[in-house]
Amino acid sequence: MNVADPELERLVCQELTDAGFAVAPSRKPSDGGLSVWCDPERGVVVRWSVPSGDPSRHDTIRTAVRLALRTILGAAGFEVAEVSGRAELVVTAAGRPPREDGAKPGLTTP
Repeated sequence: MNVADPELERLVCQELTDAGFAVAPSRKPSDGGLSVWCDPERGVVVRWSVPSGDPSRHDTIRTAVRLALRTILGAAGFEVAEVSGRAELVVTAAGRPPREDGAKPGLTTP
């Protein structure tokens, strides 16, 4: 898959939806939240934004959400990079194929 592949975007959205996130179809939802879109030059961009107001009040939450997003996508096998100075992650490669036992990639079973 190349970085502009809509299938990669679909896979990322599905993984985040399965993890309990509500994924917005726009680049910047007006009420804050998670948005995912395909950028032909960079890959699939994942951004979490705060509702209107003073974004500096939400730095701790933004850091926690970014860590959660990176952990979820990394555990699923996606190649994820953080964008310095921006509240974005960029996914450039698909996750691992499903495991034969049906469990999510990156997770262990008892």
